[in-house]
Amino acid sequence: MALRTAAPLPATLGLTALASFSAGTATLPIFFVTEHTYGFSAAQQYLLGLTVGVTYMLAALGASRARRAAARAGLPARGFLALLSLGMAASIATLLLTRSVAALYLVIALYSPLTGIFWPLVEAYVSGGRRAGELRSAVGRFNLTWSSTLVVSFLAVQALLAVSAERVFLAVVLGHLASLLFLPWLAREPAEHAAEELHAVPAHYHELLRVHRGLHAVSYLVMYALSPYLPTLLKSLGIADGARSLVAATWLAARVAAFLALERWHGWHGRWSFALGGIAATLAGFALAVLAPGLGASALPAVLAGLALFGVGLAGLYTAALYYVFEVGGSEGGDSHEALIGLGYSIGPSCGLVVCALEGAGWIASERRDGVLLLVVSALALGGAAWAWRNRRGVT
Repeated sequence: MALRTAAPLPATLGLTALASFSAGTATLPIFFVTEHTYGFSAAQQYLLGLTVGVTYMLAALGASRARRAAARAGLPARGFLALLSLGMAASIATLLLTRSVAALYLVIALYSPLTGIFWPLVEAYVSGGRRAGELRSAVGRFNLTWSSTLVVSFLAVQALLAVSAERVFLAVVLGHLASLLFLPWLAREPAEHAAEELHAVPAHYHELLRVHRGLHAVSYLVMYALSPYLPTLLKSLGIADGARSLVAATWLAARVAAFLALERWHGWHGRWSFALGGIAATLAGFALAVLAPGLGASALPAVLAGLALFGVGLAGLYTAALYYVFEVGGSEGGDSHEALIGLGYSIGPSCGLVVCALEGAGWIASERRDGVLLLVVSALALGGAAWAWRNRRGVT
């Protein structure tokens, strides 16, 4: 039987753009909505982030099983994507009816796992039937697409929030519904990968994959330790309410620029130095951003520079992780890729909650919170990076 051909990239990227705008809005700039409309404290922001992370991780780990269960029930992958999109739209739509904090947490707990199943399936359409140069190009364009729409989502939240939080939620719902328009161009199932004996990769790519799996989780740990805290951090710098999400978008814009560079330049393939540079930039950018409030007149330039460096580091680690997972791991690699994102999503906010608890108990002064957060996150991140390096050859 002939193999299915790769999905048309324009349709796949159109679906990606709209879904990323909506899902990104509900999991990243959502913290500006909760700070502005719900008056969330730093601890409440971290608790919401933890809700996103745990549910996303558990769902991503079971994404393949969910897909197979849907297939046994007669629902093809394309139909499953439609069902997931409708489910995400319906869950967020309930927030148009209530501003209850409990409802917000419940909706996010229902919404986030749907995205954890959704994205591995989209990535299967991106990677299926593609290898080598074609795969690199597709992954590069995929990264540019979803990351660019996240910049748009941060800008849109600033404008929509000036009217009402309900406008933000409505935009999320409409984005998911509009993404359905691209599904007819996709096949019922994503294409298979070429047989492994027909596609050999350099031996050390397997080690690079193991290391980048660890660094990928570490990068999202750092990202989600920072994201829930950004509204509070930028408020402490005296940045006006309407401009905070614009400043926060600095790291997203820098990530897009880095994704563009990496889509054009492939000299990083197979290089260990790329992994080292990526984690160094991520941690240095995080440190500069978190410590910026103590730098006086240099605080705003420091936070902008830190966020930009942070975005570049994240882009490098994400690109490498996704490339190696598909180049070595095949079509099933997307599940583990997204599960590692969820792991980082879970540990990062947990760090923030621990620091907030220490502050609340009087064990640390409020002016020391940022420094303690930096120490906790850096210790975990460096520990994770060291573990990834030690286990690069796998269990023997």
